[in-house]
Amino acid sequence: MKKKHEPHVAPAEQEATPEARAAAFGAPVEGARSEGLDGEVARLRAREDELLRALAEIQNVNRRRKQEAEASVKFAAEPLVREILPVLDDFERALRAFPEGDDPLRAGVALVHGRLVAILEREGLEAIRPQGDPFDPELHDAIAHLPIPGVVPGTVVEVAVPGYRYRDRVLRHAKVVVAADAVDTESPTSGGGL
Repeated sequence: MKKKHEPHVAPAEQEATPEARAAAFGAPVEGARSEGLDGEVARLRAREDELLRALAEIQNVNRRRKQEAEASVKFAAEPLVREILPVLDDFERALRAFPEGDDPLRAGVALVHGRLVAILEREGLEAIRPQGDPFDPELHDAIAHLPIPGVVPGTVVEVAVPGYRYRDRVLRHAKVVVAADAVDTESPTSGGGL
């Protein structure tokens, strides 16, 4: 009987390791498989990191849009309120121009002024009238500094034009006169010539 044909194996191949023989025939090697898996895991982790960053960015964009939408609704009437501020100033000047007394015209102007102020206050407008308060550059614009005896320097002594805040946002700074340090009116003593 004839023996079945067996492939001829060279002596060098007989001594090769199983990994070398598997690699020669294109089969995955255990070490190569491990490296391939590690590379795939690293690639998947990098992709996961990219996706998490993209998700965080989308959440930030959505949060910013929501905040902007809320702010636009909250401050929607701000341009109208800004336009009305000079009208309030005109009413106050008109009331100061009338002499004190029972003038029906003055009473009518005061009534309209009061109604306008009440409506604007309900909408969130607040007057800044800092008479006697310390000067605050966040709320006040100093138009003059005057030395006033008996008044602490840095105190607002007069409000020339009231300021206004609309829903915690300053629309207009109050224009104020601030007490300054007393000016030394004595001439300096001459301690010698040049």
